[in-house]
Amino acid sequence: MAHKLKIELDFTDPKIYRTVIVPEQFTFHDLHIVIQCVMNWENAHLYQFNLGQPYSSDITALSLGDEDDFDAIFGKRFERFDSEKTYLSDFFNGQKKKVAYIYDFGDDWFHTIKVLNKPQEEVMIPRCIKGENAAPFDDCGGIPGFYEILEVMEKKRKSPEDKELLEWCGIPKGKTYENIYGFDIDWANQALREVFGRSGGEGE
Repeated sequence: MAHKLKIELDFTDPKIYRTVIVPEQFTFHDLHIVIQCVMNWENAHLYQFNLGQPYSSDITALSLGDEDDFDAIFGKRFERFDSEKTYLSDFFNGQKKKVAYIYDFGDDWFHTIKVLNKPQEEVMIPRCIKGENAAPFDDCGGIPGFYEILEVMEKKRKSPEDKELLEWCGIPKGKTYENIYGFDIDWANQALREVFGRSGGEGE
C-alpha cells in the first residue's frame, strides 16, 4: 500500500503545491527528503513536522540531543518524536487528515500536508503525480523575500539594485523566474529516483 499526500506551501497565491505517492513504510524523515526533492529545496536547514498547529503541537523532527531545550521551551505540553523512527502509518492511516511541515526556522517555510484517499497501488519509490507553480529557492528571505523577487521581475524598468538582486538570484536578463526555477514533474521524479533508488528506499 502507499500514502497519497498533497503538499502545499502556505501563504502563496497562486498556490504552490505538489501531490505525491510515497511507500507505506516511509518515516517522517523520508517524507522530508521527498518534499526537498519535489519543492526544489536544498536540504540545507533544519525542519520539523507538527501534528497540529505549527510550533504549538506535538512534533516529529530529527533527534539532535536537544530534548532538554525542547522541554525548557514547551514543558510537557507537547511530545517530541524522532522523525527517523516515526512512521507515516503511525498517524496517516485514519488518525490525521493533515499535518504541518516547517523548513528553515529562519525563513520559516510553512507547508500544509493533506492526507488524500489511500491509493490501491503499492510503490517502492516515491512518485510526484501532480504539481503547479515554481517554488521559492533556499535563503531568499521567506515569503516576503520571494514575492519581492517576483515583483522585481515584473518591473519594466529595473534599478541597479533590482538588477543586482536578480543577479544574486541567478536569473539572467531575458529570463523569467519560471524559466530558471519552474516546476518540472519529470525532473522531480528523476530526483526522487536518484535519491531513493540509490539508498534502497530511505532518504539520506
